[in-house]
Amino acid sequence: MGRTSQIAVLSLFMRLIKEQSANGGTGAEIGVWKGPCFYGLIVALIEAQDGERVRSEFIKKFLNEYHDVAIYTLLQLSEFTTTNSSPKSIDTVISLLSALGQPPPPDHEFENFYADISAFGQKHKSNLLSVSAYKQRVQATWLTVLRSNALKEQQRKTLLRLMSHFIAPWFLKPEMLMDFLTDSYNHGGSTSLLALSGLFYLMQEKNLDYPQFYPKLYSLLDADLLHSKHRSRFFRLLDTFLSSSHLPATLVASFIKRLSRLALNAPPAAIVAIIPWIYNLMKSHPTCTFMLHRVIRDDEDSQSRLQTHGMIDPFDPMEPDPTRTGALESSLWEIETLQSHYHPNVASLAKIISEQFTKQAYNLEDFLDHSYQAMMGMELGTQERGFRKAPVVEFQIPKRIFTDRLLEEDGNVDKEVGALVRCLWDFK
Repeated sequence: MGRTSQIAVLSLFMRLIKEQSANGGTGAEIGVWKGPCFYGLIVALIEAQDGERVRSEFIKKFLNEYHDVAIYTLLQLSEFTTTNSSPKSIDTVISLLSALGQPPPPDHEFENFYADISAFGQKHKSNLLSVSAYKQRVQATWLTVLRSNALKEQQRKTLLRLMSHFIAPWFLKPEMLMDFLTDSYNHGGSTSLLALSGLFYLMQEKNLDYPQFYPKLYSLLDADLLHSKHRSRFFRLLDTFLSSSHLPATLVASFIKRLSRLALNAPPAAIVAIIPWIYNLMKSHPTCTFMLHRVIRDDEDSQSRLQTHGMIDPFDPMEPDPTRTGALESSLWEIETLQSHYHPNVASLAKIISEQFTKQAYNLEDFLDHSYQAMMGMELGTQERGFRKAPVVEFQIPKRIFTDRLLEEDGNVDKEVGALVRCLWDFK
């Protein structure tokens, strides 16, 4: 069936439902929406081949236009997702639910209805007009998706991206998202990164307890993270997670030390974000400045041995618990090493750790979105500039060097520059 025909059938089907609800007698207005007729339409919309256009038409003309259509669509989506969903159909259900956008304010009054609701019972009408009941229905439908066994990894990531703006605002009980978020957080990799903000919101705003949050966050710090496309997002979140002055210094020091160690093999674009982040963390957690300068109070013999042989770094990079790594007893020798980095911008930036901390804090946003292209642009400029002197791009190859070869080209007369030298070089 063509796309135009699909839209025509959709319009005709919705008109039939409207007429049936108006002329079917007492209770018909509710039964037709909850019955197999409307359910069959929703299933057809979900499973339609090349159905993007007809689904878009349904969203624009019915779902977002009429409140009763939205309510009963949510009921049918819940039933469909619970009984016979597949990975492909889950994608369609997610797109339909995300089309609802943001929830209405608590004092919102619903006015647009596709069917006549005047014959509805008072209880059913009050539920239909209630913002709280509407949000509860959206919440229940989203939960059927989040708990679906057909959910694939890519769909989980899509849901996590939608979480802050299109899912969590609908939930009257945000703590019901805890299972999905903790499960996603334990997946590892980019899935864990995407679950961070939602999980931290529940901990901070709803006082939900997740004692493994910081150990798991610490485990996410690896070399792959610094090459990930989610690197900037992660540093923004990390800056929020470690901003509290109530965190133990041993935990904060572990994060500083871990990122310092990773910076040794990180791309320049990642290093220029790590160094200001460490600076800001040192300012907000002064106890960690012992990692920059520690007065040795041992006897002279011990100090002499340290000067001669050095010491083993007490930091244990294999310890999974960030409060037991020994990072606070270590030093940031990695940052001093970066002061000799091949990239001059990185080397200059690394030197701020060795200077007095006169600046209150760096704006991390100025350093997060760097790339090789951006750093090259800063060096060369973004606009074309003329050269003072045209560069040499080609040269004339000399015909001979200290020999009489190819003299016939000039009639056996050496006219080229350096003829005298070639005469002196002739030992005949």
